[in-house]
Amino acid sequence: MTRHQGAHAQARAAIATSPAYPQALQHLTTEIATGLEFSELAVFKTLLKKFFSSEDWTDEDAAALADLVGHGEGQWRHELDAGFILEHGFVEGRYRLSVSGEVDASSPSIFDRVFAGPIRPEATPHPRKVKFVLGGEPRPGIWYKAGEPTPDDERVQRLFAEGDVTDVMVAGDFVTVGLARSSSWEDRLEPLLALVAELFEHQPETGPAAQTRDEMLDEAGRLRLVAEELHLLDPDDAKARGRLQEALSANDARTRRIAVAVLAQSTDRSIVGESIRKGAADESKIVRRTAIDSGADSDDADLVDVFLNALNDPDAWIRWKATRALREFEYHDKAIFERLLEDEDFQVRMEAETALRR
Repeated sequence: MTRHQGAHAQARAAIATSPAYPQALQHLTTEIATGLEFSELAVFKTLLKKFFSSEDWTDEDAAALADLVGHGEGQWRHELDAGFILEHGFVEGRYRLSVSGEVDASSPSIFDRVFAGPIRPEATPHPRKVKFVLGGEPRPGIWYKAGEPTPDDERVQRLFAEGDVTDVMVAGDFVTVGLARSSSWEDRLEPLLALVAELFEHQPETGPAAQTRDEMLDEAGRLRLVAEELHLLDPDDAKARGRLQEALSANDARTRRIAVAVLAQSTDRSIVGESIRKGAADESKIVRRTAIDSGADSDDADLVDVFLNALNDPDAWIRWKATRALREFEYHDKAIFERLLEDEDFQVRMEAETALRR
């Protein structure tokens, strides 16, 4: 297995966290993805996630991308923000993708700035999540994921109204915010810091007291995985991934839920599918909800069977989300949607009617 190292690898990783990333995706979507079959889009998206990351990009990965795109003609070159250049196209009929640009390792991080005010942003192990330190007393955090049932915390509702916020954890002494891949923290840090300050600077000190170490031990005497740390792990880091996979079997449903959601953000398609399938079969409703919601966001057509099984879930929200996912995945078995017209839940029936009108 040959790894592509050096300046090219640095540029790939640097673009992923810069304003150039959504620009690159737009060009690749317009010039390549529009020519692919629907069933191929999920694989294309997964390969691009790996390309624009700090993961190794091997000759095998490059060949997989070329095989997926197929033979063709034409070459494109785009100058992106932050001095990056995207070059892609066909060389002797085979597709190739490359990026370049100056990556100054000595350049200060956005977190090296001096921020006025009592709330301080900090980088986390997860490349798309930032921790906003509030001060105050440490307390167990509550984690929210966009797309799931409306949270009862109005401050979290306001953060999700931003559109590119994917998840939020509210603890006694900090708030963490996850950002969609299409957005860059370079552009969003200061406005989101201002919003967090507006919403949380004078938050009341309510909620359960912090757990003691003895309370955080499981029945076997091992220290439990803490949700406040778990949701910040990078699912593409081998050590962190191991912790997340271990958490899929935790006793606490809230911990399993977070593990499913974070693993579903991996660039490894097999890891995504495995975590969603396990979560969708969980005994806890909150874990199943997160699994089905994450599966709907994954664009992975191989998960259709998961959505079909979820149509029999006792939870109406899960049935609705699964029905909507099948419709958006352009599932064509009309008999399935016709049966759903008899569902006891109004939203499920509406989604089924919409699907049958296609």
